[in-house]
Amino acid sequence: MDAYECDRTTMAVVATALADDGEAAAELLAPLETRDVCRVAVRLAAMAADALLAAAEAEGGGREEALARWQACILAHEAGRGEAGREEDAEPGPESW
Repeated sequence: MDAYECDRTTMAVVATALADDGEAAAELLAPLETRDVCRVAVRLAAMAADALLAAAEAEGGGREEALARWQACILAHEAGRGEAGREEDAEPGPESW
């Protein structure tokens, strides 16, 4: 998969995520070789990092603020893992900052 196709696939996966269609995202990735799926995953992580940084910068912060927010999301997610009655899609995210 060349860089252009990787970016196209990554953008399609983001579109399916925005449409709340994880099955469609999985279908996009299913025919790909493992290395190509890894490339898409790394590209998605880079896009997420850019978005987190932009959100932090919009509020006067920077990379340290973005990292601190991400770490807080991870901790909140892990703390909620064992809670009874926890909604499946109640993940902490930028909207809860």
